[in-house]
Amino acid sequence: MLGVLHANLYAQAPIQQNVLVQTLSKADLFLADIELEQRTEAYENLAQLIESLEVIREKEANDDAFLRKVFLKTNRKVLRRYNLFSDFSETLLTGNYGCLSGTILYSLVLTHFDFDFTAIELSDHVYLLVENGESRFIFESTLGSRGFIANKKDIENALSGYSERSMINQSMAAVASYRSNEQASSINNRIGLRELAGLQLYNKAIENFKNTELILSLEYAEASHELYPSVRIKQLMQLLVNEILYSEGLTKEVKENALKNYISHVRENKISQTK
Repeated sequence: MLGVLHANLYAQAPIQQNVLVQTLSKADLFLADIELEQRTEAYENLAQLIESLEVIREKEANDDAFLRKVFLKTNRKVLRRYNLFSDFSETLLTGNYGCLSGTILYSLVLTHFDFDFTAIELSDHVYLLVENGESRFIFESTLGSRGFIANKKDIENALSGYSERSMINQSMAAVASYRSNEQASSINNRIGLRELAGLQLYNKAIENFKNTELILSLEYAEASHELYPSVRIKQLMQLLVNEILYSEGLTKEVKENALKNYISHVRENKISQTK
């Protein structure tokens, strides 16, 4: 079903179409839990962005110059209003974006054009480090046109700023809302698309936790952990289980089912409960 849907979105040459289908398949990681109609619209919007970048690519042979145009075009065309709670589907459908959803979008675009990059997860932020031969760039989705950082000194300053947590006011919703002191000073992970998808689910778990939707929050946290078994996601699951067991607003049956599902998840994923 999805493969046919992807193929029907793009009308260029077969090789280009196959590459786009692969890119849209990767986008499934971030769009699987929304309604089909919205998912179709999101795929169409992503395909249109990539098609417009393909046109630019045909005219721009210099990789470094093309990367700059990719960043600026994507920023102007899609990333319209900063909202740290926005997920990837909302970004494609409305233009609202946070650092996580903006980074996901750039990651998919760079994957499509076969550029090497790494997503850097901090305790309170996420951004891209892009490498092309001897050239290095930072893709910082929250800074508008200033987010394409190419000058060597500017890159050094930005990296220093990240390490000092100077970007905290542009932080990812989940990380800003739930972290321990140890995590705040220690997270600096190189991650890929799968882990980014895990962080998006983690955001949803945090958002539901803040809204006291404990059962739904735990479900998102467990799904997040399936994709990205990080320490803080495990800690969030443990916190949620405790909150559920001591909640006065949940029935005994609901608590038992939640605990049963959590124990099953722990056993399947061999999670230690002592660290």
